[in-house]
Amino acid sequence: MTKDRPTWAVVATVDEPPALVQAFVAWYLALGAEQIFIYCDRPDDPIRGMLAHLLQVSVLPCDADHWLRVGKSRPRRHQVRQVRNARDAYVAMDAEWLLHCDADEFLSPGMRVSETLAAIPAEIDGVVVPVAERVHLREGVGESIFEGAFRRPFRGTASKGRRLFGPDFDLTYRGLTGHSQGKAFVRKDRALNLSIHRPRPVRSDQGVALERADVAALELLHFDGLTPTSWTFKLARMMHALAKHDGMPPSDHRRKQADAVRADPDGAFGLYDRLKRPDDKLIRQLKRHALWAEPVFDPSKALATYFPAELVDVTPQAVDRWLLRKKANVLSFLRKD
Repeated sequence: MTKDRPTWAVVATVDEPPALVQAFVAWYLALGAEQIFIYCDRPDDPIRGMLAHLLQVSVLPCDADHWLRVGKSRPRRHQVRQVRNARDAYVAMDAEWLLHCDADEFLSPGMRVSETLAAIPAEIDGVVVPVAERVHLREGVGESIFEGAFRRPFRGTASKGRRLFGPDFDLTYRGLTGHSQGKAFVRKDRALNLSIHRPRPVRSDQGVALERADVAALELLHFDGLTPTSWTFKLARMMHALAKHDGMPPSDHRRKQADAVRADPDGAFGLYDRLKRPDDKLIRQLKRHALWAEPVFDPSKALATYFPAELVDVTPQAVDRWLLRKKANVLSFLRKD
């Protein structure tokens, strides 16, 4: 590719409803990704067959042979598995840049990715893409898992955040229920170790030159909690992993969310409403501080382009059915004494 349009790739480790992964793949292909690496955390994930016709997509089952190839036996912590897979893709890719993100994270529509990356000086190793987190409106979750508006992180002090947004601010990080760090594009062939949010130097005496993208150039839309059930499942999964000594220590706000749900499992959806369905007063406050965004996000055209032979079901009901069928054991963990 020319200097004006560098090539780029995306990598994600998935254990998600297949429709979400199909939307993820279709969206990034439509945006211009030259390669997409999908690592299946469950080796028998049916998504392998669903993506087989897409030559730009590499689907890698994370079986025992895979883990031995990339290091050693399967890491217990899913964050470690994600990082190890991202590093594997970084070595394997032909593209000039790599974005490591999750399957519920999508670059905002209208972004010209190659043009933005072309403007990055050669000495810069990576570009941090800021995040906006999806919230649902009071009218409901909608007919698609991708409906809603977006909240950007508040950069002021926690005490000011409390004053502006109320006591539930303490159950968030900068107003978001997930992360506020964003994710990063990294340039190929640099002495970097990929991580969840930021690349790190291979050697401790080296640095990493990062640039932060402006939201007008690149922004990552995080659908944290595809549905209220999905959001509750994420908390249950974290608690389940900790109980099994499989998880990384959670951030303070995630632990507070989990503690609130564990204390009152029947109130989980109510907590979701408090944190993820802003009322009119809060929306006005967010707009006043330029923390509200309403991009029209609709992957249906991309899905029809790359999966023309099937109707991909991205309704909230389909996601919830998948969770209740595939992850019932984790969801039930909330109700154990």
